[in-house]
Formats: sequence, structure tokens, C-alpha cells
Amino acid sequence: MIKKHYLILLALFFTGCMNTEIRTEKGHTVVFATLGDMNYVAEDSLYGNQVIKVPEITQSVMDDGGVLAFIERPAGEDRPQRWSQLPQYTLVFNTPAYMYLSHGLGLVRLSYQSLENIKDAAQYTKDKRLKLVIFE
Repeated sequence: MIKKHYLILLALFFTGCMNTEIRTEKGHTVVFATLGDMNYVAEDSLYGNQVIKVPEITQSVMDDGGVLAFIERPAGEDRPQRWSQLPQYTLVFNTPAYMYLSHGLGLVRLSYQSLENIKDAAQYTKDKRLKLVIFE
């Protein structure tokens, strides 16, 4: 129990202003993070990314597992809450964008690319929850 609390505190420390929730199930771990501001945006705004520290991505995950990622679609008046899997190419903005996730030891990077700019996509994901399903 102490180890689980330590991991939660450690995750909160590394994610800065992002809210994080961690659930460990048989065979996988689910990490929820609330997305914040971009860590990097290119001068031409055609590329940007957010880096999130995820200590649950261990060497074992790197060697034999993987990470699935989903962006939350909150419930609305006429639609239920749901999760959309990454990568995504979206045409709903004035400037279409492609979002994808890569992972490394102890981190994930949510990247945004567009032929025009990523500003609409970055604004859309801000304050949305990201769900990471980590398999070993």
C-alpha cells in the first residue's frame, strides 16, 4: 500500500500541473493525465508536443509491452462520454491536424502536426484527459 501511494506522489511530482490518476489491474496499468499547455511549439506552428513523465513505463514495458492512448470526449447534451484512440487525424478544426503518441522509458510524448498550424488542436486538447493503458 505504501509503495502504491509513493508511486502516485511520484507521478504527481513529475507531471507538474497535470492531474494524474493511476490504476493497476491484472496485466496492465491505467494512467489518467489532464493535458495542459504544450511543452514545445515550432516557430511556424506546424509541429508541437507535450511530454508527460510516466514512471510506470518501465524497461519491461519497453522490452515486452506497449502503451495505448486515448483522448477523452466528454459527455454533451446529445452524446455520451467516450474515449478516442490515438493516433487521430481530425478535420473538425479550421486547420486539420494529426495527433499521435510515442513512448519511451518513463515518458510519453503527445505530438501534433499540421500543414497549416496546430493551434486549434492544442487548444482542443487542453484540459482534456489522456488515458494511457500500459501493458507489460
